[in-house]
Amino acid sequence: MHNAFDIRAVLRQLPVRIESAVAYSDRLLLGTATGALLMYRVVEPTKDRPLSISLVETKKAFARKALEHLDVIKEAGVLVCLADGLVTLYDLHSLSGATPLSNTRGANLVAVHTAVDHIDGIPTLVSKLAVHAKRKLVVLEWRDAEFYKSLEYSAAEKITAMQFASANLLVVSTAREFLTLQLAQNQWDDLFPADTASLRTVAAGSHPVVGINGGGGPDTAASPQPAGTSGGGSMWGSWGIGLSGSSADVKTIIARMPGEKLLLCHEDIGVFINSAGKLCRQEHADPTLFDRVPTGITHTSSYVIAISSDHGGSDTRTNVEVRNIGTQALVQHLFLPDEVPMQVFNGSGGKQVWAFGRHTVWRLIPVPIQQQVEDVLAAGQYDEALSLVSRSDSILESEKEDLTIKIRWLRARWLFREQAKYEEALSELTDLGATPTEAISLCPERIAGELADEDLEDKVEGSDSDELTGDDQSQQQQPHMEPTDPANSGRRSKKKPKQVMWKEALYAMMRYLTEHRRLLQRAAAEGKRELEYVVRVLDDDLDGDCGTRSSLQGHMSRSDDDSLPHVRLKRLRFSLERMEIPVAAMAQVVDTTLLKVYLECSPGLLGPLLRVKNHCDVEQSEGLLIEHRRFSELVDLYHGKGLYRKALQLLQSQGISPDGGALQGTSPTVRYLLRLPADQFELILEYIRWPLQEDDSSPSSIVASVFTDDRPAAEAFPRPRVASFLRLISPALVIQYLAYAFETWGDETGVLHDDMIAAYLDSIGSTQGPGDAPDEQLRQRLQRFLRTSKHYSPEKALARLPDDGLLQERALVLSRLGRHEHALGLLVFGVASLVLAEQYCVDNVDACSGVFVLLLKILVGSPPSDIVDNEAALLRSGSLASAGGGPLPSTVEQVEGARQEIHRRFAGHFLSMHHQHIPAADALRLLPPDLPFTPDLLAYLRGQLCALDQATRASDVVRNLRVGEDTQSKRQLHRLQSGFVVISESRTCPHCLKRIGSGTAFAVIPPQDKAARPVVVHYSCWQRHRPSSPVHVESRSSSSLVDEETHMASIRLKWS
Repeated sequence: MHNAFDIRAVLRQLPVRIESAVAYSDRLLLGTATGALLMYRVVEPTKDRPLSISLVETKKAFARKALEHLDVIKEAGVLVCLADGLVTLYDLHSLSGATPLSNTRGANLVAVHTAVDHIDGIPTLVSKLAVHAKRKLVVLEWRDAEFYKSLEYSAAEKITAMQFASANLLVVSTAREFLTLQLAQNQWDDLFPADTASLRTVAAGSHPVVGINGGGGPDTAASPQPAGTSGGGSMWGSWGIGLSGSSADVKTIIARMPGEKLLLCHEDIGVFINSAGKLCRQEHADPTLFDRVPTGITHTSSYVIAISSDHGGSDTRTNVEVRNIGTQALVQHLFLPDEVPMQVFNGSGGKQVWAFGRHTVWRLIPVPIQQQVEDVLAAGQYDEALSLVSRSDSILESEKEDLTIKIRWLRARWLFREQAKYEEALSELTDLGATPTEAISLCPERIAGELADEDLEDKVEGSDSDELTGDDQSQQQQPHMEPTDPANSGRRSKKKPKQVMWKEALYAMMRYLTEHRRLLQRAAAEGKRELEYVVRVLDDDLDGDCGTRSSLQGHMSRSDDDSLPHVRLKRLRFSLERMEIPVAAMAQVVDTTLLKVYLECSPGLLGPLLRVKNHCDVEQSEGLLIEHRRFSELVDLYHGKGLYRKALQLLQSQGISPDGGALQGTSPTVRYLLRLPADQFELILEYIRWPLQEDDSSPSSIVASVFTDDRPAAEAFPRPRVASFLRLISPALVIQYLAYAFETWGDETGVLHDDMIAAYLDSIGSTQGPGDAPDEQLRQRLQRFLRTSKHYSPEKALARLPDDGLLQERALVLSRLGRHEHALGLLVFGVASLVLAEQYCVDNVDACSGVFVLLLKILVGSPPSDIVDNEAALLRSGSLASAGGGPLPSTVEQVEGARQEIHRRFAGHFLSMHHQHIPAADALRLLPPDLPFTPDLLAYLRGQLCALDQATRASDVVRNLRVGEDTQSKRQLHRLQSGFVVISESRTCPHCLKRIGSGTAFAVIPPQDKAARPVVVHYSCWQRHRPSSPVHVESRSSSSLVDEETHMASIRLKWS
């Protein structure tokens, strides 16, 4: 509650009894019980002079009896007087020219209405006067200050109150119900019963019919019945009597309210209806409940003022009750001790409020609007302040919006800190366009950080701080979550909030920040660099002692005309300005605060926040994550900010620490290395070393994960650098890496292929102990690589091979160098494997067609001196047995004999199997004379003869085919040379449509059909169009053709 009005008795102890009163402009008219009319001039108060009232004129014999009611139709210049049951009209300016309305005898109620109506599309000022006289209603109408017409309507019951809802709708009350009369249609409709229980039911929304259609629904046709005779009215009326008893002793009030509304009141309850006769459920969801039964009701732009009187004894007190129209909350109680008031009314369009008793007149002087707003803000009644500002007619329209936004701003902060309505508070700030920092500042310091501040009221007034008592420091920093008592809402509660409410605040803040984060992301995606926000800026131009009413009035500035004051409120001593704030800066604040909120209530959401692009402040976030030992999320933070080295340092320190938790071991580091881009190659090599050296069980899996993965980054790594690095760890890792590079990525770099051979040789050497044989599996893989790879350097590979071992590999390298004879000598004498020598010939026959002849030469010859003769040693040891069996050869002659026997036997097999690659001339030249004629040799000679015969036959076929082709060519040439075309003077080119003259180069296009004629075109046209292969025709005729046959004979054709 606050002070909205001050009571001042302007007239006291009048010698006459007041029966009625009306105020307009600067005049106050009082009607007395003797029929006299008193006219007073009212001078409104200003800051320099108080309110004053002076008697201007007294009309003693204005009426013969008491003036029961006075009303004014200012637009028509008419004063309406009800006296002795008769309505009389007077000239408002001269108070003369009485015009009694004879058809209003027995009148007891009067209602007036003025509004602008569009008649035939023309704006017209329409004034109406309604008079209830006995069982009828008389309605008089003025248009543009000229009397227009008078109509009468029947009423079945006595009307106790009436008022215009609009120019064509009259709302009346009988002893049992409320009704409406549509003047244009002369139609009565039921609203609802006029009793307390019915009004409560109607306000709760359960009444079946509320409106001007009447009946049981929208389809019911209402007939023009007199008031009180409808069936629905009888039903509700009997129910009202049953619940409330007889209502004859209770006065029903229908009072006009601002905004074309009416307040229908019965006893202590009232409901609002609009100009169409419908309940105002949206703006006034609940009924208005008065503390006492009112005897009179009026209004200002913001308030409903009701007076009531009791007749219970000497302690009877008069009550003036002031309620907010919008919120219906009680604003003020005023007690009039002088005498019992009779009525309350307003003047000057609701700007003046008067009350009168039998001999006293009071004026309700409104407290300055600044003070009222200041008072409700001090009490924390922000909804009241909003309603007061929006409805007040003492505030400039240009300032209302600004004040409303500021009050909503403070209300949002109050909802969050005082009422624990977090979602509503944050939604309000969002609607106002406030920066997220404003919402963040409502949180305690551990969440808001440097943004944490006191309430705006505390900054201005230095009121109690919002720190909470308690031993737990975390609880002390939590905002106040307890709802406050409305009577003491301006004071902070010192109660310790519940932890569950603090969690609710955090969850609400989390949802708010997440939604705003999406907004910032959309703005960044659209290329916006800045977003517009409403920013609070404190004003320093008001003194600190401006809380009193006088200081407030001193801060009002009026212009020379009587314009409204500018509102300057202490609690609103700040301005809200629209500013462009960089998206990146705001995103940093939002993301950092969201991280703090996640740490408090939802740690599981830290990962999703930090693993995507974010704008968290690194320094703050790093400290918080270390404090809470959220090292995995800290790694994600470092990675998102490009601080890869710090992330790897953290992973290494936690990996080797016994307290590393989830980051202990090498796996987290390896998984993180997979996330690094290709440009961090040097960093990857630096920090993959310790997992490879630390984890002896699975270095190959680490290499497979980091270097031979299907990631684009792994493919983009410099492969020679990777191979060099892996060679320092293990040659087997080089083989693994390069094998993947060759097979998957198809790398053909010669250096890498050379490195592959070196890695194989190193690996073979590392696995071969002293006196041990090399690893056959590695040798097979090396031989396969030497045989299939086309990109290594044979010279470098030959230099790396040992001289006394790996002879098969040396033979493969020699084959790449084209040294086939040396290679075959190694296989025959060094390796002592004729089968390998034969396979070597098969593999290299395409590169060297005489390789089989070279092997035959070696077989029938002696071992060269530059090749180690391992074959002889094998013959002596018996590992290489001869075909005849017998004792092992021991002497050189025996060894050579055994070797010769084996070689000659294999030579026969060799000749028979591969006779197509060994010419007979070369074989017969190399074979020794004493070689026995074996079946293999016979098979070889037979194969050679068959091949020679086949070649001869093939040569004959080819020769005959060429003869036939030559014959056909000659015939075709003769046919073409014998052909001709006729070039006449009228022949034109089908392309350019120009004549083909003598001496012009032209082309003949053979027809597709033999029966058709050839097409002749200019040679240049044919070159442009190229339809087909043409025949060039050269003309040898002269420019003057005598005979066409001679011209045709002179044309020769030839193919182009």
